[in-house]
Amino acid sequence: MVNLTSLIDAALGMLDKRFDAQVFLSWQTLALLTLTKLLGPLHYYTLNFKLFTSERNERSVLTGEGILIAAREMMTPQVQAI
Repeated sequence: MVNLTSLIDAALGMLDKRFDAQVFLSWQTLALLTLTKLLGPLHYYTLNFKLFTSERNERSVLTGEGILIAAREMMTPQVQAI
């Protein structure tokens, strides 16, 4: 299973190049599968990723990337300052 950081990096790569709908579809599918596996199909981030990446365009990449970043931050243990 691909980790969230790899999916975030892939989104950045898509934004740096000319938009390719096929690359987007592959990324979207893999990201949705990953979120579903990590958080479940009814989690807020999973449902919103599916909703906000339903259109194949750069705005969907940006929104999807933001959701992936939020999911990664939620799953990362917080370091407590002493």
